[in-house]
Amino acid sequence: MNTIWKWFLGEEAFRQGRPELQWANMPESWVVFVLILGVVLIGVFVFWLYNREIDTCPRPIRLLLACMRLTVLLVLVLMFLKPSVVFRQVNIVKSNIALMRDSSLSFSRQDKYTDPATIEALARITGIPTEQIAAGSTTRAELVQSAFAKDNGALIEKLREKASIRVVDFSDVSSSVVQIPAIDSDPGKSASEANSDEKADWESRQLPLLVATGRGTDLWQSLREVLNDSGRLSSIIIASDGQHNGSEDPLELARKASDLGIPVFAIGVGDPSRPRNLSITDLYVRDKVPIEEPFEVEALLYAEDVEAGQLSVELLEHRFNAETGELSEPVSIESREVTVPPGGGRIRADFQHRVAVPGSYAYSVRVAVVEGESDANDNLRTSGGVQVVDQKVKLLLIAGQPTWEYQMLQKLFQRDQNIVLSCWLQTMDEARPQEGNEPISQLPATIEELGQYNVILMIDPNPEEFDENWVDILKQFCKLKAGGLCYMAGPKHTTMFVTLNRLAGIRDVLPVRFGDSEFIDTSQVLASTTNSRPGEMLVVNHNLGHPVMSFVSDIEENMRLWKLMPGIYWSFPALSPKPTSLVLMERGDQLNVEGNQPLLVAGRYGAGNVLYIGFNGTWRWRPVGVRAQYFDRFWIQVVNYLVETRSLQGKRRGMLNTDRRDYELGDEVMLTARVLNERFEELTIPEIPSVVRDDEGRTQHVSLKLLPGQSGEYEARFVAHKTGAFQVVVNLPGADTESGIEPVSYRVQAPGIESRAYWLNEKLLREIAEASGGKYLSLAQLDQLEELVPRLDTTTEYSSPPKPLWDMNRRIRFLTFLLPFLLLTIEWAVRKKYKLL
Repeated sequence: MNTIWKWFLGEEAFRQGRPELQWANMPESWVVFVLILGVVLIGVFVFWLYNREIDTCPRPIRLLLACMRLTVLLVLVLMFLKPSVVFRQVNIVKSNIALMRDSSLSFSRQDKYTDPATIEALARITGIPTEQIAAGSTTRAELVQSAFAKDNGALIEKLREKASIRVVDFSDVSSSVVQIPAIDSDPGKSASEANSDEKADWESRQLPLLVATGRGTDLWQSLREVLNDSGRLSSIIIASDGQHNGSEDPLELARKASDLGIPVFAIGVGDPSRPRNLSITDLYVRDKVPIEEPFEVEALLYAEDVEAGQLSVELLEHRFNAETGELSEPVSIESREVTVPPGGGRIRADFQHRVAVPGSYAYSVRVAVVEGESDANDNLRTSGGVQVVDQKVKLLLIAGQPTWEYQMLQKLFQRDQNIVLSCWLQTMDEARPQEGNEPISQLPATIEELGQYNVILMIDPNPEEFDENWVDILKQFCKLKAGGLCYMAGPKHTTMFVTLNRLAGIRDVLPVRFGDSEFIDTSQVLASTTNSRPGEMLVVNHNLGHPVMSFVSDIEENMRLWKLMPGIYWSFPALSPKPTSLVLMERGDQLNVEGNQPLLVAGRYGAGNVLYIGFNGTWRWRPVGVRAQYFDRFWIQVVNYLVETRSLQGKRRGMLNTDRRDYELGDEVMLTARVLNERFEELTIPEIPSVVRDDEGRTQHVSLKLLPGQSGEYEARFVAHKTGAFQVVVNLPGADTESGIEPVSYRVQAPGIESRAYWLNEKLLREIAEASGGKYLSLAQLDQLEELVPRLDTTTEYSSPPKPLWDMNRRIRFLTFLLPFLLLTIEWAVRKKYKLL
């Protein structure tokens, strides 16, 4: 049949589909019988006429002429019926399969399988040697990758016979990585053509490498995106450990998939046994401490399936080489016992230490390995570099009157061996010497005199002793010398201090905005009615990690301690914080037009840190803790914060900061730098090179770029791509050891949500599969998947408009119209020869 069509239609016979013959003018119903009857009657009549012809023509010749006449009649009837060709296309449209691969960080784990049958089954499915699987040296991602790639992707090829495959990698977000087309089963194609299309560009259709770096696992969100972009979805395959840490229930979408007729086949990957593990999840230590000053090393432990009882935790000290980033062999400092509560959970271990020799150090906390522990690698955690400095902070304390605040702080700072205190009590009799361990006889009045100090603390100062020139010097102290300023408001002098025109420059320095005099007076009158009872002091929870607010590294414990602090009886009515500042504390029972009244605000002016305390009475915090420990801790932290951006004695040419000290894998690290030249003027070169060094000595080069329109301000951003402790060193042109920028340290840790829940949650995967009408399989049962996945083909047909047969081929056209003419001509000639009528 194909040969006949090719003769009629040539090479175009099968290019537009399969050809079929149709009669365009074929009559319908009873008219068909009339046509047949008419043709039969005409044929009978023709034979009757030739039978009646004279005998001069032999009878066979007359029969031949009758047949010729009848043939002409039949050709005319065929032309009337108009034979036409219709090309019929039959398309088989295949469905899609969504192959979802878990790319969260838990898929980078290496499970150590112990069951011989499981090891053998995994080796058979993946092609990985049994020794390698038993040793636990293969990640979950590698197991999945190997299972689908085994035998040149035989499983993928079998699935492609049923549908195209859309590969989606998911974690806390999902992304479509490749679309593998189905094997074409078009019936119009020859076997060789189909086979050629199947194997073309196979390498470009292999599964991309599965990279497990996601910070969470949101099964609900990933299923939702796949179902919303179904595109004739026939089934969903999920290869995961089943850990879901999103906020919505994935079973809801499994039931939706069932309603849509889309079964979910869940492939469980990993070890289903809950691990017994003891890990150090966090370690906190200040990055700079004075020599001989006690400081705390705080460790947070997490116990999973560990029996209640006592555990030994050890503090280790390393010497830290700032140039190479290498650590010396650890020295044991202290060991203590901690209690594991029933059921496990979070445990705190706090150490206190002091160092007698200046230098760079790092600290590790180590916890003993418990019997049967699944992962001993997280039993040791090391901090970043800690600078122990042998220089004292010079602090100038200015107070308008000898309040309780002044007296408590004067005693605190004077007994601190790392602070050199100079006091200027404005009400002090001239005949009496000022207090402090470095007394002064007059208020510093030049930038040279003021620049000898690192921190200036002003407690409700009397404005009578200050003029515009002194405020300008104070601005230079902060802006160019990177000096720290703390201004504490008070009920006696602050209103005049912040509203006098000659002292208006103080408004530029402080990190809050004040209203006009009328607003301030009105606010104070309204507030005076509540002075008999303490006001509500609200700590801004998301800023509890700020150096001023952080009593302990544990946020929950820190919040509890702040709630123990007594309320306030007076506060100054600041209008709002400035846009670049950070509100650490606000008043909850007094609102202004812009919201809660800010009480404690941290900000920057030029290169220096500035702190605004809009209330008095912190001395009331002294009963909290043992021997005023949190009152003392708060004010020492204030001094440390104010001095952290200024090198001691003002020799450094800049400062470097990270936006946080602790990051999780995948977070963006932001470096900011304030840089001056040799003359302590703002630097304007476009880039400054820096080096990020990890705790193994490997380096990464990062360029700090000058911010547009901001002289001396530089910034760099990059992604934290590996865990560990890191130090950033800036290579400042023309700077020596004393004038260069001090390095800054930070840490990167695995996302807590992924590092604490990583076992195979077989129960959830099975529930998802069953709720959708699918089935749960372990990775070792992957070879059953091809039989379970349904085929969902859709057949569509399309017929082209009919085209007359003689319009398809010139030979047919000539034959159709020339044949009647030739037959009639021959008949006429024969009739003439035999003298017929």
